[in-house]
Amino acid sequence: MANQSLGIALPALIADWGVARSAFAPVAALNLAGVAIGTVVGGMLGDRFGRRIGVILAILLFGIMTAAGAFVQNIEMLMAVRFLDGLGIGAAVPNGAALITEFTPLRRRSRGIAIGMVFIPIGGIIAGAAGASVLPHWGWRTLFLVAGSLPIMLALIFAKTLPESPRILARDPKRQGQLVALMGRMGISAPAGAQFAANAEDAHHARAPLSALFGRGRWRDTLLLWTGFFTCLLASYTIFSWVPTMLSSMDFSLTLASTGITAFHMGGVIGCLTCGLLIDRFGSRWSHIGMCGGGSIVAVLLAVTVQNADLQILTFALIMVEGFFVAGLHNSLYTLAANLYGPDARATGIGSASAFGRLGAVLSSYTGVHSLEMFGTTGFFVTVAITLGLCMISGGAIRRQVVGEARPIRPASGNGPAVPPGTGTTCSASGTAD
Repeated sequence: MANQSLGIALPALIADWGVARSAFAPVAALNLAGVAIGTVVGGMLGDRFGRRIGVILAILLFGIMTAAGAFVQNIEMLMAVRFLDGLGIGAAVPNGAALITEFTPLRRRSRGIAIGMVFIPIGGIIAGAAGASVLPHWGWRTLFLVAGSLPIMLALIFAKTLPESPRILARDPKRQGQLVALMGRMGISAPAGAQFAANAEDAHHARAPLSALFGRGRWRDTLLLWTGFFTCLLASYTIFSWVPTMLSSMDFSLTLASTGITAFHMGGVIGCLTCGLLIDRFGSRWSHIGMCGGGSIVAVLLAVTVQNADLQILTFALIMVEGFFVAGLHNSLYTLAANLYGPDARATGIGSASAFGRLGAVLSSYTGVHSLEMFGTTGFFVTVAITLGLCMISGGAIRRQVVGEARPIRPASGNGPAVPPGTGTTCSASGTAD
């Protein structure tokens, strides 16, 4: 919700301050640069000091900075608070994803990530609904206050209720009692005097987490994953950063412009959950390809319908379907990232991929507005379609994929019994189990 507040408030800000929409491109770019920095730094700090403290401090930071947006008086002040807001949002992503991953059984990991990821579009729905209700009556300052107050309250709740990752607790001999208590809450009993420790591979990654991203032949998959995140976030941020402004410029009311982004995120909720089920059933490669391909096709259709005032209902329906595919694509990439790396480098791996992707998000601050000004709505959506096509190629080429329940795995020799499907096995592009 905090992340979407600027894009939703943008039409009102443009009208209030009397500036061109291109003047806000540096604001969006600096916000997303903060997210990129936050994902890397937050991921590394989470691997070092724990997921719990990383999540709580990150949420508190972006909540305070979003609320501070209500008091800015010019673009320069807005740039400052949105940069700090981005740092918090970026730090929350890898730590939250790693925490979900480490509490979820391996064979249901993609579903667990999907359930966690679904709250991102839910936040977008709330932001869009708040924009439609708040902007016409109380203005953009009140919108920032509402969008910032909710995460502040959530951080305070998490400070009392959010547990630490069992793997983080196992690394510290002084926290063994906390681990035993946590396992008891999960219905798992431990013998009296039991000692817990991370395995040797995890300990190595804890000392040098960055090396785990490129070691053991992972450099190729890491670079492809980063490319996938880059193109995915370039496409998605182009849509939800500039679609409200685009609709407003086409004489849609502030309420309808905000409703457009609500429709996008409503589709996203369904897309997140659906993609998690598809990955469990069919694996990550074909799920990823399907989401990218579907998103590209819908973007081309939007390039045609958005210009026709008589097709307004169809346009909003297609925006919702586009949200379905884009959110599902996000889910597939985070599932791939969580699957690719060991537990003590997982937050760093997710954070680094997400941070590289944020470079695409930063670029969207300029490609979105300039494609609108130079080529109109047709060029805007064609740009999205091409970007999603590139994402399909990069993600589909990753060798270490999640294998679905419908596909048995055979040993590399091609002989011997198949490995039972649905066991959480990962697989290379050749079809051999990793």
